[in-house]
Amino acid sequence: MSSKKSKTAGMTKLYELVNKLSDRDAQLKKDMNLFEEFFETFPIPVTMWSISSERTLLSKRGNGFVCHKASCLDDLFICPEVKELSIEKHQEALQGQKVDYFAKSDTNVYYVKLLPRYDDNKEICGVTGVSWDVTANAIILSCLEDICESTENKVGLYKEINSKAKK
Repeated sequence: MSSKKSKTAGMTKLYELVNKLSDRDAQLKKDMNLFEEFFETFPIPVTMWSISSERTLLSKRGNGFVCHKASCLDDLFICPEVKELSIEKHQEALQGQKVDYFAKSDTNVYYVKLLPRYDDNKEICGVTGVSWDVTANAIILSCLEDICESTENKVGLYKEINSKAKK
């Protein structure tokens, strides 16, 4: 009789565990949907992707750059300048390095962060990347640098004129 109670208790625990996992999966799906919505509507264009060690595109989400039909790393970046640099940097990440860099196309500037992905055996199985379109920030920075340079030139000219006036 105790054996039957033990089996029943074990089955009950198993049932509760399955329900918890099912609830957790449902919550994970909700979280992923919110995550995707966040990326699609984030005010700074951002894209996140994952590639395998064979350079196959596993996933891509976001609005930072457009590549609708990408299936591999070679298709992920359309602009040749960005593509060459990005492939080189992904190779570094596939060797186990954490990589961050700026990539500039004709019209945009991207800040990119790459992290190696590891499997259960601590072997590199791919790369996860995040790219932010920082074009607006780059334009603002360039304008600020121009203002600072102009101000420095004016201050220098003022000092020169002031020094000559005192003589």
